Amino acid sequence: MTETKFFIIEAEVDKINLITWNQEIEQERKSAVFDLLNNGKFKLYNKNDTGPYKVNIKLLEWKLLLRVSDIFDDSTTDLKISISNVRRIIRDYQIVCDNYVEAIKTAPLKKIEAIDIGRRTIHDEGATMLLEAFKEKVELDMDTARRLFTLVSIISIKI
Repeated sequence: MTETKFFIIEAEVDKINLITWNQEIEQERKSAVFDLLNNGKFKLYNKNDTGPYKVNIKLLEWKLLLRVSDIFDDSTTDLKISISNVRRIIRDYQIVCDNYVEAIKTAPLKKIEAIDIGRRTIHDEGATMLLEAFKEKVELDMDTARRLFTLVSIISIKI
């Protein structure tokens, strides 16, 4: 993906998945969206001339639904991807993130670092599984998959 038009210019979590998050989670969501918009690589496979995109992200019953609006030709593509195989990793990631937030309040630095390493490892595993789930529909890079995994794990809190 060397073309400069294969990126997301707008990303939002669907209204159905909006909940009142705590300050840390809301900051993570904003950071993930910011990184998607500024560093993400994203290209629909079924089109030659395509991009940039606006993306609406929705999670329903462990199905990730992306409504992708292509700015190039003003078309909309709806993608439905089962992420039920990522559920365990998402739950593990949420538990480790909770432990990390608690640890930074009182734990020694070595324990915080160990939890953070585990958190990043689980995060990478989840992102890799999302790359696999998207492989026939969307071309992503690892950083974009990581940001999407962050968003999916945040919006799955409600499920």
